[in-house]
Amino acid sequence: MRTLNVLIVEDEELARERLARLLRERGDLVLVGACRNCDEAEQLVGRQPVDLALLDIQMPGTSGMRFSQRLRELGDAAPIVVFVTAHRRYACDAFDLQAADYLLKPFDRPRLERALEIARARIEARVAPLSPQQSLLPANSVMLPSEPKSGASGRVLVRDSGRILIVRYEQIDWVEADGRECVLHCGHKTHRVGGPFTDLVARLDNGRFVQVSRSSLINIDSIAQLQEMFKGDLVAVMKSGDEVHVSRRFRSGVMDRLAS
Repeated sequence: MRTLNVLIVEDEELARERLARLLRERGDLVLVGACRNCDEAEQLVGRQPVDLALLDIQMPGTSGMRFSQRLRELGDAAPIVVFVTAHRRYACDAFDLQAADYLLKPFDRPRLERALEIARARIEARVAPLSPQQSLLPANSVMLPSEPKSGASGRVLVRDSGRILIVRYEQIDWVEADGRECVLHCGHKTHRVGGPFTDLVARLDNGRFVQVSRSSLINIDSIAQLQEMFKGDLVAVMKSGDEVHVSRRFRSGVMDRLAS
């Protein structure tokens, strides 16, 4: 497994030290910096590569949101971002910035582990070697048939280290678009599928799944609760603990589906 370079940007000393301690306990991560503000972090990013940035949002000087926008200007060299904050109200903005996850303080170790797993999946998708048979798909991707097959509409096949696993639709909690691929969230595991998000939306059973934003689709049976945000947006809290943004455009469709 590839070792990832991780950066922490957190102005609260105790929170910064706890997060650093949890990361150092993992053998697959290297903590390259634990910065007090975004100005320090920007200097560090300019000196060495960073795969993953764990960013607080409200800090003196440049905010975590603004710093995340700057990081995106690095293109393919930009680190994947996970926001770590005590404020729920920034969740919608975080998803607009394509953050891998949004950790609400206080969080426990399992919740951090899930965020790191999601971030690693995105990072590995950038660098996975391709074979002629895989075209644009990474080595351990989810394989969907090019056309729906009779009797096979309720499952997908997952290629995993030389094995082919069966993932049934009811095991999928939610789906997010990630460039030319999608990420299937199945409990604490994630799988990747090649192809446009719109194709995947068309394939999944409309009776079970509902689209909640331009880039997310959720299994209504996996929703634990809906939390209202400002400006009419919602956050769907999944039974797994994941939080998925529900945009105003899709809110009525989600509510109708839940009420039916």
